[in-house]
Amino acid sequence: MDPESTQLQQALIASFLGPDPEPFETLISHLMSSSNERRSHLELLFNLCKQSDPNSLSLKLAQILQFSPRLEAWAMAAILLRKQLTRDDSCLWPRLSASTQSSLKSILLRCIQWEDAKTISKKLCDTVAIGYFLQ
Repeated sequence: MDPESTQLQQALIASFLGPDPEPFETLISHLMSSSNERRSHLELLFNLCKQSDPNSLSLKLAQILQFSPRLEAWAMAAILLRKQLTRDDSCLWPRLSASTQSSLKSILLRCIQWEDAKTISKKLCDTVAIGYFLQ
């Protein structure tokens, strides 16, 4: 990969994982795109975020669960977070700092307490259950 492309990817990752939630929510929402080419490109960027800063990625997903008014982004964040915590070769949990693990547990439990919709609550419970068994 040429240096210009690498710099662009690094700038995108910094934007996605930065303090403004909008770029990351947009990334998550567009991961559901019907365009295979677009979705593949965004999956690559998501995976680069996962490799470069798993703590920030996990906390950004949890931030969407806490604060996003966009249901599609919320649902996708719940699914992606659960996948990141599943025990397989790509499991992030062991790579996360103790502080991030603790924050994720607290955020997920709070989200379950707040959520009224059964389908959303079930997704949260699935994620919490997976996290619980990883300890």
